[in-house]
Amino acid sequence: LVEALEARLESRTTAEWLSEMEAAGLPAGPVLDIVEMQRDPQTLAREMVVEVPHSRLGPVKTIGLPVKFSATPGGVLRGAPEFGEHTREVLGEHDYAASEIDRLISAGAVAACTEGGR
Repeated sequence: LVEALEARLESRTTAEWLSEMEAAGLPAGPVLDIVEMQRDPQTLAREMVVEVPHSRLGPVKTIGLPVKFSATPGGVLRGAPEFGEHTREVLGEHDYAASEIDRLISAGAVAACTEGGR
């Protein structure tokens, strides 16, 4: 059955099939690849793909919040951190001295990236 359907569906474009299905009253929509999805008007209108700053790469596209709340809207504010990007900051917030943080990094107990992002 799958082979028969694939052969038949490949005989027309997605747009042609969608038009025919719509005319017949069948609910249908295209299956989009990543590039098509990122350009889809509905995806953009719902902010499902957003551009955010990344510490090393500059502006990057990422997935927006899938659930939207009117009273408590949220958003994606930045790109994913580099491995170890916030190690020093987090340990410092927990009262670790800079020398102790350096010792933990040297011992391999924690990881930290350099200023350049690696």
